[in-house]
Amino acid sequence: MQFEHLLPGRLIHLERLTYSHIPELETIAMDEKIWENLPYKIKGKAGFDVFVKELQTSNLNNQQITYVIRNTTTRQVCGSTGFINIDVSNQQLEIGPTWLSPTVWGTKINIESKYVLLTYCFEKLQCMRVEFRTRATNIRSQKAIEKIGGIKEGVLRCHRKNEDGTFRNTILYSIIKPEWPSTKMLQEALICK
Repeated sequence: MQFEHLLPGRLIHLERLTYSHIPELETIAMDEKIWENLPYKIKGKAGFDVFVKELQTSNLNNQQITYVIRNTTTRQVCGSTGFINIDVSNQQLEIGPTWLSPTVWGTKINIESKYVLLTYCFEKLQCMRVEFRTRATNIRSQKAIEKIGGIKEGVLRCHRKNEDGTFRNTILYSIIKPEWPSTKMLQEALICK
């Protein structure tokens, strides 16, 4: 699979992560609310530096593709999203991890970023299946995935280890290619609402 460097949208553009994005991302990442339900715990510049170094390594090794979300009106970076668990032979991948500035929570920014990614997945990359995963405790994320048409497939029990040594359950969602036309119409209606 070949991944484009720019995925344009109406409200946002998705730009492949480069070194030049790091200062803007760092400013956003210092808000600890972002990390409450995510596996990463960014606390201060040192924590962000470790996070970014791991992100860059994964991107250089093609283990994931990270896009920065830029608001087309304000030109400000408002978060990050991308692709992980890329499985070319089975025409599937996972969208994530996604993290956004709390200033855009509840806006159309996340909906359009998923719309742009899913359109690219199903119409350009010819994916058969796109997955989303989130912690069982992250209700806000679950609602957001369901709002854009993600189908809940089940719970992966004791799926990942938390920083404190306990294990988390993960909720698995997907959208498959036959569902895309109706899911696309749903998302377009949400964006234009």
